[in-house]
Amino acid sequence: MLEIYEIVWRNDEVTGYLEYSEEADKFQAYLKDGMRPNPCGLFGVIKKDKVIDDRRVRAYIDSCVVPKTRENIDDILKHMNMPYYDQWEIYKHNKGENVNDYAAIRFFKTVDSKEFLAPNDIQ
Repeated sequence: MLEIYEIVWRNDEVTGYLEYSEEADKFQAYLKDGMRPNPCGLFGVIKKDKVIDDRRVRAYIDSCVVPKTRENIDDILKHMNMPYYDQWEIYKHNKGENVNDYAAIRFFKTVDSKEFLAPNDIQ
């Protein structure tokens, strides 16, 4: 299964897509060309890459989510109704929102696919 999320800038315009493959436990993201503003720094991308790989997506999610070593993490997880620490689940719970930028994610659809899609294939 492939979960697809829209990347939304300032809760307004869809600026790209984030895909998560449950089977492979990998991420891939795309930022649309020509979007203004295009959040190029979102995944640590300086140039306009079409595809953002798993490593960069995970690093970004890591920077957005409360660390596992945070004091009172058990209370935070309890408040979110989470039985254990799972970075991806926390990121989804918070809709990808954080204090560092204006990006958020919203669920788009699930696709029965073992492979990542290309940006033009997401409709």
